[in-house]
Amino acid sequence: MLNRETWIEIAHTVTANPLRTALTGLSVGLGIFIMVVMQGLGFGLQNGVEQDFADEAKNSIWVRTGRTTLPYRGRQPNRKVQLRNGDEVRVTQEVVEVPKWSGRNMKWGSFVQYKNEQGYYPVVGVEPDFKGLEILPLAGGRWLHADDLARESKVCIVGGDVIDGIFDDDEPVGAFVNLNGITFRVIGHFSKEGRWGNRMIYVPLSTMQRLFDGTDKLDQLILSAGESDLEESQRLVETVDADLRLVHGIHPDDQRALRVRDNQEEWAMFDRIFKGIRLFIWVIGGFTLLAGAIGVANIMAIVVKERTVEIGLRKALGASSGGILSAIVLEAVLITLISGVIGLMAGVGALSFAAPFAQHDYFTNPEVNLKVTLVSLLVLVLAGALSGLIPALRAVRVKPIEALREL
Repeated sequence: MLNRETWIEIAHTVTANPLRTALTGLSVGLGIFIMVVMQGLGFGLQNGVEQDFADEAKNSIWVRTGRTTLPYRGRQPNRKVQLRNGDEVRVTQEVVEVPKWSGRNMKWGSFVQYKNEQGYYPVVGVEPDFKGLEILPLAGGRWLHADDLARESKVCIVGGDVIDGIFDDDEPVGAFVNLNGITFRVIGHFSKEGRWGNRMIYVPLSTMQRLFDGTDKLDQLILSAGESDLEESQRLVETVDADLRLVHGIHPDDQRALRVRDNQEEWAMFDRIFKGIRLFIWVIGGFTLLAGAIGVANIMAIVVKERTVEIGLRKALGASSGGILSAIVLEAVLITLISGVIGLMAGVGALSFAAPFAQHDYFTNPEVNLKVTLVSLLVLVLAGALSGLIPALRAVRVKPIEALREL
């Protein structure tokens, strides 16, 4: 029976050799600690990547251009490849069939003023469909309409950081702001995730091209793959890539001159990477926990050997095999549980301490799946029980007469 005397005996055994107990617990606690930290690092990496893509629709395709690095059909390298409105019309009307699309131009660090408050924010020219290509949850007002584009209206939608920076407590919708010396009326505002999203100010693409660019150039072209699966989306990317390379005279192997990025493909790639990371964590963590369990088994075997005479005497005095068995197993469980909890708390504490200093573009908010961690701790405790069971069974087989001979 697990009465008061049994607990006192277990406590005495555990504290009789503190160094041995500490080293045994260290192997167990270190296993949980390593598993918690590695799990946190894995989730931190995943959160960082997901945050980087948080403001983009998963089925969007982004077209960007640069400078050529390879000569092609008589054209020299280092030639600027420039998208234009005509490319958007041709690709979306003749080359592929997509449900949504938008051109996108951006001016970083544009001067923005409201009354006496001012700041510098990115101004982005887009088309009405852009709201379905990026995640833009409106908090008030409205989004761009087709009429705004057709009339080249001087209207804008501002992000939450812009409101905090220059509007104070004023209602932004209906207010007039100065963008690079030109007055625009605010028709809406939004709040979104991501590192830069809330600093954006969106205006009609046609307005931006006329007032700020003076040309029909496009920085980017974004398309929606709609309900297409990964294979269909990849075919769409290949078709768009081939058309633009043909029209602009770009070498098929020149990756810097033209990049057509498929978000769906990148999500699939990162998903495979994260599955591999999680598998790696489980393998390493599993071996570490196994090493801890083996350490407990070895120590308990030594403890039983040292207590052979004591166990024999207790049996001679009438102690039951069940009582001896339960006491030894409970001792192993106690060491495992306490060490595991300490390792868990140390791991969570280390992640909490390091989190503010570890924020990065592709690493943020390292966290722990508490359910998985507690299951791991439970498995470790069960392993500890099994580790103590083998030497405990050996102990109950000790015959009193054999133990007395060792006196």
